[in-house]
Order: sequence, then structure tokens, then C-alpha cells
Amino acid sequence: MKQTNLLITGATGSVGTQLVKELVNMNVSFRALVRNNDQKDLMANWPQAETAIGDLSDPDSLAHALRGIEKAFLLTNSSEHSEELQLNFVNAAYKAGVKHIVKLSQLAAEETSPVRFLRYHAAVEKRIKELGMDYTFLRPNLFMQGLIAFGHSIKYEGKFYGSLGNAAVSAVDIRDIAGVAAKVLTEPGHENKIYNITGQESITHFQMAEIFSRVLNTKVTYIDLNSDQMQEALTAARFPEWQIGGLIEDYAHYARGEASEIFSSVQDVTGSLPVSFEQFVHDYQKFFK
Repeated sequence: MKQTNLLITGATGSVGTQLVKELVNMNVSFRALVRNNDQKDLMANWPQAETAIGDLSDPDSLAHALRGIEKAFLLTNSSEHSEELQLNFVNAAYKAGVKHIVKLSQLAAEETSPVRFLRYHAAVEKRIKELGMDYTFLRPNLFMQGLIAFGHSIKYEGKFYGSLGNAAVSAVDIRDIAGVAAKVLTEPGHENKIYNITGQESITHFQMAEIFSRVLNTKVTYIDLNSDQMQEALTAARFPEWQIGGLIEDYAHYARGEASEIFSSVQDVTGSLPVSFEQFVHDYQKFFK
């Protein structure tokens, strides 16, 4: 292995891919934790990257990957086992002598939250603090790129769906999340801080539909469903039960206006304004047009 003290988990996912691009552009060496040789091959084009195979469900497999690491970026795919997997990583990192964990969390993470995803993020944050490690918690709001899941219905029906009424959300582009993460991972001064990461505007899904219509030059409508209708739609789309429950809770959280506040973290950390929703639609229009 090359000499590097930086480990990235989730490097092949949506946020992780953008983070890798940021680090490569900065010519920063890093080690990527991957589950198999297929993922290892995805990193082969980057001379800055080395890879280590490990599985968060098998903590013993992480020891080799964590050797010599001082700072780690923690991100896992959303699953019903996310909390357990992240706690496995945190405990293994502590055992290996990692000094600082930068964790991708979620806006409003709280142990007593009615939203299961926010409870699990809070539980992992708590464990990192309990172990006395330095931490930086990145708490982004709703991902703009999450709307790509509606790409087919926007493209062919001119519609997308949700169940948050007229509540505004300060959604954020994952490129901005990656930009903040790259700075935090490569600069001093971010220890033991929490960054709430949002876009530069708080808008409703009805307003998002207006922006889609303008940028794509075709009529796009937001269809607001009640929670029962949303559950039926997610069930018909064959989402697993744990994810349906979590998404319904997420939408209720948005509908209560709990994700509308705008924070300046992107500009504070990176020096640049966050990507606007209009710019996001313009940049990703191939998914919608």
C-alpha cells in the first residue's frame, strides 16, 4: 500500500464518486474501502487511489484497510442494517487508532426523532463521541439528485410525486456535499464540528416543478399524495418494507417544515455558493428530458 493516512468508505456511491473526483482534482492520495474486485476495478483509473477490500459486516476484515489511517470518511448505502454496519466501522477504526472520523449524517439527526433514519445517524454520532475520537458530522438535507429516481415519470409523463404538501425544503446538490467533505478531510480546523449542509434556497416541490418546466421547456407537474397513497405507490414499486416506512417518516418530517432552514456551511467551508436547483436541473437534464 502507498503511504496515505486517509480512508474513504462508500467511494463508489453517488456522494462518494463526487468526493473521489474532488480528491483526485486536488491530487490527494487516499485509500478506498471496497467490498469486492469489481469495485476495486472502478478505482483503477485514479493514480491517487489505492484500494483495500473489506466488509463492514465483518469487522475483522477492516483491520488491514485501517492500518496507518488517521482520518476516515464514513458513508454507507441506506439499508436496514446501516446503523450496525456504521457502528462496526467506528469500533474498528477506534481499535486501529484512527484519530478523526468525518461522518456523512443527515440534517436534524436526533436520538428521539420520530424518523428512523435520523435516529440511526444520531446513534452513530453518539458512539463516535463516546469513544473520544475527533469528529466532523456532515448533515446534508434532501439530495437534489434523489429526484433522478423520478426521471422516467418526468421524461414520459411530465409528473413527479411526493407527500410533503406545500412545505419548502432547502435541498442540496451532492456535488456541494462532496466539496465540503473534501475540504474537511484535507484541511485542519474542522475537528469536533457539525456542518448542516443545504442549498442556497428553500423551495416547495410545486416550485421545483415550475423550474423543471422552464429548464426542460415542457410542462412538469408535482403530484402531492397523502401518506397512504405514498405507501401504496412505494409498495407497488416494490420498495422493501423498512425503506417504505423510513421514506414515509422522512416525507412527514419534510411536510412539518423541519427541513426548510438554510445554512451557510457550503460557502463557509468551500468559499463557493451552493448549486441552485435550476442549475441542478440544467446540469442533469439528460435524466429528465
